[in-house]
Amino acid sequence: MREKETYYLDVVGYFDETMCVTWAEGLDVNAVAVVFGSGLDTGRRYDIVEAENEGFEAREIAGWPCSAIVGRLGDWTVVVEPTYGDKGSDAETLRDLSARGRALNVFSGVTSHAFDYWEAGKRVTSLTLRELNVAEPFHRGGGSPHLLDDVVNDFHSGEVVAFRAFALALCEHLTQERLTHDWLFTKHRWLLWENLDDWS
Repeated sequence: MREKETYYLDVVGYFDETMCVTWAEGLDVNAVAVVFGSGLDTGRRYDIVEAENEGFEAREIAGWPCSAIVGRLGDWTVVVEPTYGDKGSDAETLRDLSARGRALNVFSGVTSHAFDYWEAGKRVTSLTLRELNVAEPFHRGGGSPHLLDDVVNDFHSGEVVAFRAFALALCEHLTQERLTHDWLFTKHRWLLWENLDDWS
């Protein structure tokens, strides 16, 4: 895990105040788009920076975060939401994404930082960061809260940046797929789950 965490310390620098990354196994982009409420293809393709800019404009119009980029990564479909997006962390979203497989989510916001692992529509393991608590950095939850302890027990930091890198490394550990710089800076389908009548 150490090599993975070191790698992701650089990747998390692309995220601002919040980070919300969701992984879905066994679902294609169209199926994931439906779960997120964006069934129709917007016809737009953005990388992480472009999505952030478009997401800001969409948020200004809609009044709340309502967009993301989605693309394939091996056998998984990955969703990255711009700043303040958090739909991938909703229990309903993760339940639907994992109904016939597995789903993972990393959410790190202003006051909340969590990792969720779902399978067959049920939360298997959740880890919520206890900031600045090095001795016991996580509150564990889910049906099998200690399932990942062999990996999780190696984490000893209460820092948010360290948590973000660790959580993405944990996703790689579970999916066997790396969220790379190239993936983030490749154009992916842009999801929009709000009808913006005055969108130009």
